[in-house]
Amino acid sequence: MSIIFLNGAFLAAEEARISPFDRGFTFGEGVYEVCIVVKGKLIDAPAHLARLERSLKACDMAPPPEMANLPTLMAELLQKNAIHNGSVYVQVTPGVTPRNFTAQPQGRSTLMMVANTGHFETSPAFTAGVHVQLQPDIRWLHRDIKTTMLMPQVMAKRNALANGLADTLFYDADGLTEGASSNVFMVDTQGSLITRPLSNLLLAGCTRERVLTLAQNAGLTLQERPIRPEELPQAAELFVTSATYLIAPVLSVDGIKINNAVIGPKTRQLQKLYLNYIAA
Repeated sequence: MSIIFLNGAFLAAEEARISPFDRGFTFGEGVYEVCIVVKGKLIDAPAHLARLERSLKACDMAPPPEMANLPTLMAELLQKNAIHNGSVYVQVTPGVTPRNFTAQPQGRSTLMMVANTGHFETSPAFTAGVHVQLQPDIRWLHRDIKTTMLMPQVMAKRNALANGLADTLFYDADGLTEGASSNVFMVDTQGSLITRPLSNLLLAGCTRERVLTLAQNAGLTLQERPIRPEELPQAAELFVTSATYLIAPVLSVDGIKINNAVIGPKTRQLQKLYLNYIAA
């Protein structure tokens, strides 16, 4: 029986109750973060919590009263579930109001945290890579806010699975935006590491930022620009990053093999650097 945290209390998941009038349920209002845990240590937790605060502010959502104490509560949640490797999911919604578009919650924001076991550094996606497809990006224009409104991503991932693939990469008129739950990097034939610059059209991934820092420290050449779909057949390497993917090599896109479906040296280099970072 797993223990979760809900609105100030640790309790069995089976005992948790949220009002049917919570705006997360009636309007899909909510923001979230996923922070991985390695050997009991939360990885890049300050960056995740800073992004959570930014999302709350962008949505004009009141922070939960536990906001300042979240790192301690996350650690306690892991301890109560005896989890040393895995993740903590943190979700905040505005709380309870009548079902009215402009109603302002009078009570507290709803805070839920769930801990899960996982070994992401040994996952098939990390060790062996993934095959993906391309789809037009139909999502709203504030993808920089990490909201719980994930229906397009759910549909894209399900469609990929139905086609025997692991995931979907989205694109717009300028090029690739991001994966359904990840940021995208390409290595070109000159060895430059390329990823789309931040804007309202993609999420500022915490793992993305860490990979950029590791790459810069390693002396790799970096370019922040859109990646055009027509560049992919000539790409030397391609990979996606997220808290749970870590760094997942992309072996093919729409059936077109990247580097003959062989994981490239710079991807392996960055994977090693990232594993060294989280182990440090």
